[in-house]
Amino acid sequence: MVVKIVTDSTSDIPKEVAEELGIMVVPANVHFDLDTFRDGVDIQADQFYHRLMTGPVLPKTSAPSPGLFKECYDGLARESHEIISIHVSSKLSATYGSALAGKQDISNCRVEVVDSKLTSMGLGLLAITAAKAARTGAKI
Repeated sequence: MVVKIVTDSTSDIPKEVAEELGIMVVPANVHFDLDTFRDGVDIQADQFYHRLMTGPVLPKTSAPSPGLFKECYDGLARESHEIISIHVSSKLSATYGSALAGKQDISNCRVEVVDSKLTSMGLGLLAITAAKAARTGAKI
């Protein structure tokens, strides 16, 4: 079975690339005042930048919940016995900690959570490289 790769939306991996390589992207939350959006799901980059430029408040972000990571890992555990979950730097976000908490009850699959110490396309390129290695049969 192929190792499954998970990252978060701060990786900025284009949706088409993530789909082609089988990378699961867990969305971060974007908050504009009282409005909350899942990055790349409820709000796309062009909508984000439009709101950023025209709106009265600056956005804030928050990490995906541990429950969202658990749901992701549970789904992938049906397809593989190994998951590498690579995330934005723990110095910038609580995402890494949330991913660690989400793997706690996963017993039928090995889940390795990695603090990439990166963000944006640095993180994205790391996830892409891992997915390409997994396709060639690389193990954790």
